[in-house]
Amino acid sequence: DLRAGFRIAEKLESGAMHINSMTVHDEYPLPHGGVKKSGFGRFNGYQGLDEFLYYKTVTWME
Repeated sequence: DLRAGFRIAEKLESGAMHINSMTVHDEYPLPHGGVKKSGFGRFNGYQGLDEFLYYKTVTWME
């Protein structure tokens, strides 16, 4: 039941949920990974890249 799967997905605190499928079919552009203190953080997508970056603001005048 797809509707039941989506109801569970709304309540489940997880990095990903597959309904009638398995983790092997992860899509690279979509983030995947742990939530709270589980796992090793996010991977895939730009969210996975954020684990290795810090942001710096640079301004200039001409």
